[in-house]
Amino acid sequence: MFAAWRGFFVLFFALGLAALLDAEGLRKQAQTQPAGLGRTLALDVTRPLVSVSRAVHLTTPRHAVQVAIGRRDEDRIDTRVELSLPPPAGPLPRPRHPRAAAKPQFTAAHPLRVWAAGDSLAQVPGDALERVGGPIDVVGVESRLATGLARPDLYNWFTRFRKLMSGSQPQVAVLSFGADDAHDYMTGLPGDRKVGPFGSPSWVAEYRRRVEGVTRELNAAGIRTVWLGLPIPDGPGFRRSFPVMNRILESVAARHASLSEYVDVWHLLDSAHGKYTPYLRVHGKLTLMRAPDGVHYTQAAGDLVAQQVVEQLRAFYRLKGA
Repeated sequence: MFAAWRGFFVLFFALGLAALLDAEGLRKQAQTQPAGLGRTLALDVTRPLVSVSRAVHLTTPRHAVQVAIGRRDEDRIDTRVELSLPPPAGPLPRPRHPRAAAKPQFTAAHPLRVWAAGDSLAQVPGDALERVGGPIDVVGVESRLATGLARPDLYNWFTRFRKLMSGSQPQVAVLSFGADDAHDYMTGLPGDRKVGPFGSPSWVAEYRRRVEGVTRELNAAGIRTVWLGLPIPDGPGFRRSFPVMNRILESVAARHASLSEYVDVWHLLDSAHGKYTPYLRVHGKLTLMRAPDGVHYTQAAGDLVAQQVVEQLRAFYRLKGA
């Protein structure tokens, strides 16, 4: 009996110590849960846990490991949506036709610097752009699972964009967002503003504000934005939500057409009859385009998206060798 109790005590002590060592991580997990009773209870439990862990300095080992692996701010909860430019007043001037001005030329010796970023759908097209080579120099591919513009508490892309603009800037940002934003819960709302459920006028207005804010700030820094639309999905849920996101992305890109564009991935990857298909014919060969989940891309699909991105960039740049 004593041995059983001793084992139980050791197990309890080990679990308690692990919880204290990971207190800030548990706190962030609680903070980033959808609104509801589960989130409230998790916050109530982890709040004193963090206080005790900090008091006895058990947060120090975790921070040291995070710094060592390049994740210094992993546990930081940052919900700020910092957009410094005020919303544009009235319609924007019509952009000049790209043929009216001389297109800048890029070659392998003098490549166009491209940065690809976004949620999990950004990775495969970003890797495909790296394979293009020649006049396209991909300076980074940043793909973060289950993140987006609706939940900066999960990962604050707005802060990341500001760091991008303050450093060595790319000339083009290829952005893939929206797949993980199609839900009711949204953080980082200004003041006491509240939004309705996903797809409601207030939700759409707030998400459009964020997409347009990112577009304007990157454009003001001289960075052309390329918004990748969401692909046609397999299944009714995403089939209803993805078009909402695509309409927002496409309308913002059209509003800022002088330095922004939209890639219609939905119709790029659908069938001849406008339906979902996991296979498309590429150079006469039936080729698998979609992952088993019916959302993500295969390498072949990434190559097709990258090819379309490059084709649309040709309207503004002379890309020799691509």
